[in-house]
Amino acid sequence: MSAIDNFGMILRELRKLRGLTQDDLASRTGRSLDAVSQWERGVNWPSFETLIRLSEALDVPVESFFEQNTANRSGDRLKKEVEARLLLGDLTDGDLVVAVEQLRALAKRR
Repeated sequence: MSAIDNFGMILRELRKLRGLTQDDLASRTGRSLDAVSQWERGVNWPSFETLIRLSEALDVPVESFFEQNTANRSGDRLKKEVEARLLLGDLTDGDLVVAVEQLRALAKRR
């Protein structure tokens, strides 16, 4: 999967996880519905200014849109990793400690 395809998939997942429609995201960023659709389909890249607007609209850091080393990951796995990072970011410090302990226990099962 190409970098622009990954970006589109991540954007779409973040938008859905935040409970927004493409139209909602377009309104929050001051961009068109068509532009949002093109980004999600990997047709076009947003400008840097728009990346910042997307970051603010979705309440995530800009780097959340970019994944490296995705060659061995399926689309479903990438979607779950995006969801997991978003959920981790919303946890309290105490809950994050518990989540990390649970992840560590799951990782040991391999």
